[in-house]
Amino acid sequence: MNRKRIDRLTAGLVFLWALGLYVATVAPTVSFWDPGERIASAYTLQVMHPPGAPFYLLLGRLFAMLAPSQETVALAVNLLSVLASAGTVLLAHLVIVRLVRRWQGDRSELDTGPYVISLASGVVGAVAFSVSDSFWFNAGIAEVYALSTFFTALVVWLVLRWSDAARAEEAQRGGSRQPFQLNANRYLVLIAFLFGMATGVHLLSLLAFFFVAFIVFFTEFDREHWTSRQRWLRIVGAGAVASVLFFAIYPGLIVGLPSLFASVGAPFLTAIVLGLVLAYGVYTTHQRRMPMANLAFMCVTVIFIGYASYALVFVRSATDPPIDMNDPDTIEKFISYLEREQYGDTPLLQGVTFNDETGQVSRRDGESTLFPRRHSVDPQHWKVYERYDSDLEFFVDYQVGYMYVRYFLWNFSGRASDVQGAPWITGIPGLDQHANTQSLETPSEKESRNVYFALPLLLGLFGAFYHFGRDWRRAFSVFVLFFITGIGIIIYLNQTPMQPRERHYSYVGSFFAFSLWIGIGAGGVMQMAYESVRDSLSGIARLMPALGAGLLVFMAVPGWMTLENYGDHDRSENYVPRDYAYNMLTSVEENGILFTNGDNDTYPLWYLQTVEGVRKDVRVVNLSLLNTKWYVRQLKNEAAYASEPLPISLSEDRIDQLGYRRWKPKQMKLPVDTDALQSELAAYLPDSSAASRLESPMAWELKGRPFRQDTRILQTADVVTYDMLRTNAQNGWSRPLYFAVTVARSGQLGLSNYFQLEGQAYRVLPIKHNSPLGRVIPGLTDERMADFRFTNLSDSTVYYNENARRMIDGYRLHYSHAAEQLGQKGHSDTAERLLTDFTEAVPFSTIPADMQTLFFTARAYQSLGRTDKVAGLLADAEPMVFDRLRSASSRRRFSRALQYAGRVRSSYLKANQTDALESFDQELERVLADASFQVPARVRQAYGLASDSAREPSRMPAVPGAPPSTPSQQPDQPASNE
Repeated sequence: MNRKRIDRLTAGLVFLWALGLYVATVAPTVSFWDPGERIASAYTLQVMHPPGAPFYLLLGRLFAMLAPSQETVALAVNLLSVLASAGTVLLAHLVIVRLVRRWQGDRSELDTGPYVISLASGVVGAVAFSVSDSFWFNAGIAEVYALSTFFTALVVWLVLRWSDAARAEEAQRGGSRQPFQLNANRYLVLIAFLFGMATGVHLLSLLAFFFVAFIVFFTEFDREHWTSRQRWLRIVGAGAVASVLFFAIYPGLIVGLPSLFASVGAPFLTAIVLGLVLAYGVYTTHQRRMPMANLAFMCVTVIFIGYASYALVFVRSATDPPIDMNDPDTIEKFISYLEREQYGDTPLLQGVTFNDETGQVSRRDGESTLFPRRHSVDPQHWKVYERYDSDLEFFVDYQVGYMYVRYFLWNFSGRASDVQGAPWITGIPGLDQHANTQSLETPSEKESRNVYFALPLLLGLFGAFYHFGRDWRRAFSVFVLFFITGIGIIIYLNQTPMQPRERHYSYVGSFFAFSLWIGIGAGGVMQMAYESVRDSLSGIARLMPALGAGLLVFMAVPGWMTLENYGDHDRSENYVPRDYAYNMLTSVEENGILFTNGDNDTYPLWYLQTVEGVRKDVRVVNLSLLNTKWYVRQLKNEAAYASEPLPISLSEDRIDQLGYRRWKPKQMKLPVDTDALQSELAAYLPDSSAASRLESPMAWELKGRPFRQDTRILQTADVVTYDMLRTNAQNGWSRPLYFAVTVARSGQLGLSNYFQLEGQAYRVLPIKHNSPLGRVIPGLTDERMADFRFTNLSDSTVYYNENARRMIDGYRLHYSHAAEQLGQKGHSDTAERLLTDFTEAVPFSTIPADMQTLFFTARAYQSLGRTDKVAGLLADAEPMVFDRLRSASSRRRFSRALQYAGRVRSSYLKANQTDALESFDQELERVLADASFQVPARVRQAYGLASDSAREPSRMPAVPGAPPSTPSQQPDQPASNE
């Protein structure tokens, strides 16, 4: 078998490994965050959030067309990421082999040992990258990052192939030629075309341009007779030229072209003229034998051709699809769409920053600050900025250390857990004291703890040093790719604190570059083993130490990473997002309006409506997007699926004037025609006392949102929501109006005393009550909940990440509340059956409860007289309470943990659990004796109870303060900004 066939066979096996791995672990349906929007948009070619991904949508549509049924469309689109990821792993192998063979020498001169080492290096590096945490995370869901990384890897491989072809062609010509006078330059044209197409996937792919630039520089312009000083001056110059060219492409061409169309006023004619100019340039430079100019014209032309996928945005937005983010159907709106104006401006090199003296973001002495890192105007962020002495400290500690280095070490050292903010670890005792690990772990929590003993990190660092020692030019190029796609992104994004989720998936390009060094490091180890016996052994015997070293490295790095990461990257049995969306949609009455909060309670619903056709009559209104004027206009003027336009009375001029407004709390009223509503609400008014609470008019106090000090505001979403409520009330309450249970309290307009719990949504009705979690109606609330789906949630072998666990745990709050209220209304059997069925479908052993939901469940069972169930739940609560007391980092948290301890003890007293109470008291005394905070004598005497109400054995007290909010609530945040 010749070597070319062995190369292809090895590469094919690497590809099949990755493909099989990702097919086995791919998500079977929609996932949380952006995949719901992407699948729905791809299925009918709609307009996603800016800056869009039109080429990804076209490919996604192709995959969706191959799905045998609507239920498998999500899986089909997920397979696009599977295929792209497997292709990336294949390319990683090919790149490593080329890099290794470059420092080994000419391939034709390689003997068997170095040849096998180069192939083995590619296998180790590619497999390690395939099972790295962040890359595997992207590989099984409908996200753009897998395809974007594929474009990055493809460009890297193509430019290395161009470099080798250029060297070979130059050797044939005897070394005398001018730059770019090569037939191999067709690779550069292809690379330019890929950059153009990559703009229609994700702009991260463009960062590979700098790697291309330095490979071109070292191939075409580097001269051996240069001194070290001359060479480095030219390298810096090459970097400057590359930066100019990069910004000429983006934002120069990508944003500048639409601006040109807008200034001329005739987009179609301008596009034709531009095309003719480029065609003339290509033809003329070719005829006149101007190779560099011809190559430049060719590259610009194909970039425009690839960029043409953005025409999809115009075409589809003009049809007003249900998902039409920013409504970019004009040049002006399209430019705003590309520039992501919806998310506001982020300063890069100059702008306002946090003033340590005033504690606010403001200009100092009327001037902007250089390199502003603490720039957010959100007062919540100011509390974080106060912890840092300067912008530089914030940049180093938070933006670089927390938002990049931590993720980097997650991938190559180890990760403590999947809880947001989890630190990196090594798994080596004595090195991980900073890792705040919990003693309470469910199977899912244990799966998310991955340790690699820093072996991938050490191997990659060794590979980097080895590479610089053997071939510093290409090592420097890999370093540029590593830096630009890592720290470079950090500098450009200028991230604010309190991110809604971990952002590690954005830096996969950097992790790809480091994985190349893992492969080269493996090659270096094998090469040293081979060279140590090359002169003393002969034949196959001298290859055995290298193969032994390679096998050991493979088992210790990619092999161990596979075993550690498989469990928490296997999505094959995870149906939580789809079920969550289904349960929320089916909670709503026909033709209802449902206000949702953020990505996770919106995008899966859009998917279910668009793709699977579930409850198309429900209009999902995202409160984050409702802060934008274009979205308000869409809701007012356009239908969506089976939903008519929404009842919004605001005029076009009034919509133009929408924005934040100062607010003083005042009484608000909605008209109520009690006679007209009496028959419609008969099912909700089972007795005269309830009927008497049908208010006319419906009145409540709208306090507004706290902003700065004593200032309160209303957001645009608040104004529009109130207008919708008022207009709908004036129309006789014609459309049922709901808030999802995930909506933050600040977005509920103070209407909680008028909420009726109907599953996973609160319906607003003019019936006042004092139940903070909504009024429960026998025969309605329980029937909606009885039909909920909880696929595989009783299976402890299925991994559910922190976000899924948090969303699922939120169900417990409302099931417990419904059961308790049903029991009080005389429906104890129904209540117990509802609660028991739910706890069997969603056991605590699989999905852990937090303290709040655990106590709510215990209180529900206590109200039903099931003291045996209460005892079991309290036994689960004990270690949680003690763990919180031991790990409390502040007096506030310690005090809160004491309150929970008081609730446990109060419950034991109520249930007459004497033995359990005595045991609890003894352990509590031991914990309090070792507490980090001093416990007052009266509290110690009361066994750690924090309030008088907690000492009363007659009832289970609630936590003092405002009524509890849903654990699954998401913080107020803008729509996805990926």
